[in-house]
Amino acid sequence: MMKTIVVAVDGSQKALDGVRFVAPVAKGQGARLELVYVSPPVLLPPSVYADAIAKIEEAEKAHGDEVLGKAAALATELGVDSDRVRLSGAPAEAIADLAKAERVWAVAIGAHGHNALTRVMLGSVADRLAHICPKPVFIIR
Repeated sequence: MMKTIVVAVDGSQKALDGVRFVAPVAKGQGARLELVYVSPPVLLPPSVYADAIAKIEEAEKAHGDEVLGKAAALATELGVDSDRVRLSGAPAEAIADLAKAERVWAVAIGAHGHNALTRVMLGSVADRLAHICPKPVFIIR
């Protein structure tokens, strides 16, 4: 079974920096990249907002496809094979669940470098992932 390194991508420059950082690591380990985009849950009651939810989900899918496409193009440019994975739910938890797979060697995620107060107020996916992930986590700042 080929080892993989999961790379969380969200469309930010930090996420692409994560791809750049782990590409040489993947090459050295003989691993592939699993580029992962996590769609957050839609928190609207479906019985009332069915049309709105459908439009939100359609836009989110298009955005996810664009983000994964850019990350995959970068991985190819860097000479690393990659797969695209779409998940939904709370990002840190969804990525940590994926990382439980035997094939996953490590996880990489970009971090924006917010201060402690901002992390408390807004949360930090990278911080949460580092605490709950069963595999090594590269946090790229």
